[in-house]
Parts: sequence; C-alpha cells; structure tokens
Amino acid sequence: MNKLTITGLALGLCLGFTPIANASTPIVRNFKQSQVSGDNANLQTINVWDGHGVSISFYQIGEIIKRVWLDDPSQVLVDSDGCLLGIDTRCQNHGAGLIHLRRINRVDIPRLPQTDATHLTIVTESPGGEKKSYHFRIVPSAGNPQYSQIAIVQDAPPAPEPPPHIPLQSLSTNFQSAKNVRAGVTVAIKNEWMKPSDELHQRLNSFVNYVTQGDEIEVAANKASVSMELVNKLIEIGMKKGVGGSV
Repeated sequence: MNKLTITGLALGLCLGFTPIANASTPIVRNFKQSQVSGDNANLQTINVWDGHGVSISFYQIGEIIKRVWLDDPSQVLVDSDGCLLGIDTRCQNHGAGLIHLRRINRVDIPRLPQTDATHLTIVTESPGGEKKSYHFRIVPSAGNPQYSQIAIVQDAPPAPEPPPHIPLQSLSTNFQSAKNVRAGVTVAIKNEWMKPSDELHQRLNSFVNYVTQGDEIEVAANKASVSMELVNKLIEIGMKKGVGGSV
C-alpha cells in the first residue's frame, strides 16, 4: 500500500467516512413478480441502511402504485415519485411508479411496539385495471449497503412445449399409406366409382394432405371427415394395383 492510499484512509477515518459499497456490488436487485405477489410469493427482505435509501421500482412492468402501508414508520420514511392514497389528500390523480425508503433515527410513537423490522404493503394497478398487492419485510440496517434499488420485473415466459415425437418408422408407414390411398383414388376415378368433382374426392385430398403433414392416419381421417373403412379399402386397392399417380 503506497503513502497516498494510507493517507487517504487515515483522512477518511478522521472525517468519519464509511465505504459505501464494493465497486463490484450491483446497484439493482431484481424480484420477479411471482416472488413478491400472488399465491406462490415469499416474504422478501429489503434492507435500508444508514444514509443510503432504497427505491422500489415498478417501471419495468408498467404497474401504477396506488397505495402503500408501512406498519412501523418509526425508523423508515416512505416517499414516492407521485402522490398516493392515504398520504397526499390534495392529489386528484393518485399513482406512482417508484417509492423510496429512507432510514431515520427511531421516533417514539405512542402505543406502537418497537420492533427490529416492519412490514411494507404496496397496492398496484395494471393498465388493464387489475389490482395486485406486494409484500416486503423492511429491516433497518447498519454497515455497507448492498444495493440501491429493488426492481420488480416480469417472470420469464414459460418455455414452449416441444413438438410431439413421431418415430421415423411411423412417419414412413403413414406416407406409404397416403401413397396407397392416392393410388386407390386413381383406380376409383378410372373405374368411374368416383368423379374428381365429387365432394368425397375433395375430402380424400384433404386426408392425404393431413397425413403428409404429419398427422396420424386416424387423426387425418377424422379431420377430413372420411371413414377409416373407406381409407382401408382404398389402401387395399392401391396396394393391389400399385398405381402412384396424383389424386
């Protein structure tokens, strides 16, 4: 340690300075909505240090703070970037996006028990009018502050479900069945059992398309309104004749 550093530390001690935080300490601590609101939430602790307030921000999720309750205000003051119900009676449009907590020396309040921590309740309203409540345990603390802001953020969207796994053998069998149905339809048209203009021909076309797109035989038949009896008969005809023309 060089002389300049030693001198700086000595000066800081003489003046009563306390190091605020390590340079690598993150200034923002994120809480997901589900952590602090709703049926699965847990009571999260927020520390408020001497000379170092902490803000709670709802900017990221776009909810408006309507009301705040601090059960024991004897050691912590609450401020906001807007006016809130129960605090500012002169305000007509109540709402804020951020509140700020600040540590003060304990004030004796008659009939209020002295505690080491208190409970903070925040009521918000979404742009769609849905109301939510958020709950925190507030602890007045000494020492080096660890963060300056609590940010309430959206939960990550659920991961999409993976597509159903279809064995290659099953796909190959389905494609062969579709080919045989096409062949059977060709025979049926050739023998004038069916006309290309018939509605049944159009439904069989849809059946073949569903199968080639990955649907199981039974599912495709149900979607195309074609009986499995007819499908099996056309497959049988197609296998016998071996005709592979288009429907």
